[in-house]
Amino acid sequence: MSIIAGNSLPDGFETYAEAKERRAYKIEILSGGNKAQRALADKLNRCKKGARCNCGACDVCTGLFRLRLFRQLQPILAAKPHWTRASVVPADLLFAEGDLANADLNAIRTKISKRLERWSLRDRIVIAGIDISLNTEDNKTVGWQLHLYMLVEGEHNIQLEEAVKATFPAEPTAHVPYHFKQRSGKMKAVTYLYKAIFWRRSRYTLYGRRQPRIRNLPLKRPELRELLEFLGRYPVDARLILRGIRRDGAHLIITRRLPASMKD
Repeated sequence: MSIIAGNSLPDGFETYAEAKERRAYKIEILSGGNKAQRALADKLNRCKKGARCNCGACDVCTGLFRLRLFRQLQPILAAKPHWTRASVVPADLLFAEGDLANADLNAIRTKISKRLERWSLRDRIVIAGIDISLNTEDNKTVGWQLHLYMLVEGEHNIQLEEAVKATFPAEPTAHVPYHFKQRSGKMKAVTYLYKAIFWRRSRYTLYGRRQPRIRNLPLKRPELRELLEFLGRYPVDARLILRGIRRDGAHLIITRRLPASMKD
């Protein structure tokens, strides 16, 4: 059974059963943690239809939110022929393992939003999600890295790349801090920008090879507890940033006029 029954889902969306199974595993992990983590386990365990917890650590609530976002963004993405997918690892968003609690997600989101207000592409719609991974290199922990997945209205060109790079200086430890790709308004892009699963991102170099490899591995129990305790402090939509769009009841609508040069 899908989270929304009767509708076909794009690649990357989990079934309701998968979301419940992941949440049950997290409840088990949290139940063996500290007082705050055990309290979060109880909160997730009480989440049910009609009384959802709306918690950023809950797989079921995250899945429901992603599907609502999927539906709400359909007319906006379909209205414009060109979008650029951008992966960005900004500076100052790296936290040591054990220090993730010191990250203030609300302050980070506000900072990113203000940068987008001031950047050179002020007329563009931007839909951005904040993702988190625990990065390691050659079996040594680098830290918790918060990074951005963005959909930016417009074609992928040098102007757009330079605007992103100027707005978000790169994290020095990131080997590939920026990645861009041209996208259409197809909805698969939505699954990319707001992730539901978090990884230990292991970068390593094999003997005799120059090019390093990257593997996404499951988080270990203590790592998962730390991440869930952090996510559990925030509502399920706290990692979403919208520029040029606002909520109107159950819908998302474009809030700014396009300049004449960009009108279809």
